Amino acid sequence: MPLNIAEIRQKAEAGSCVHQCVLGLCYLYGTDVDLDYKEAFRWLSAAAAQGASRAVLNLGYMYAQGLGIPQNVPEAVRLFTAVARPSNSSDAFAARIELGRIFSQGLGILADPNAGLKWYSAAIALATDEEDSEDLKEARAYMSPDKVGDTFGKISVWVFRGAGTVQITHERQAPARKLGSL
Repeated sequence: MPLNIAEIRQKAEAGSCVHQCVLGLCYLYGTDVDLDYKEAFRWLSAAAAQGASRAVLNLGYMYAQGLGIPQNVPEAVRLFTAVARPSNSSDAFAARIELGRIFSQGLGILADPNAGLKWYSAAIALATDEEDSEDLKEARAYMSPDKVGDTFGKISVWVFRGAGTVQITHERQAPARKLGSL
């Protein structure tokens, strides 16, 4: 069933944070409207200014990928971090996964495997034992002790889960490098 874009737009223009966010997402993903990053940025920025974490998260995607705006990974990291820090945010898991990706792979910034490990670990801490999404599999794979080359030495990560705390320790070896490579 298609969305009533005219009604959503009317409520967004009247200042409804929820409708600003929904309209921004419609433009960002081309849902029942033509894809329009300029309009997506406009409406998501309006909703983010009112504190909508979903809008902040999606602005982070836009900055990270340069969708309709100049790519600005440090700004994306700032936005993702703002959403990732409060664990009670429904968008914290997605923000932590994005931060894990950015830092572990060095997407637009210098790779920081320790920060990648920290954010993937924090994402895992929010998941339930029954969850098995592709994002969660990605985070668990990064935490796997047999993963080669991303993190060197011994790393301890403290995972806070409910009333308990679990320490995860990995021993990693430096990856082999070809002579002459950076």
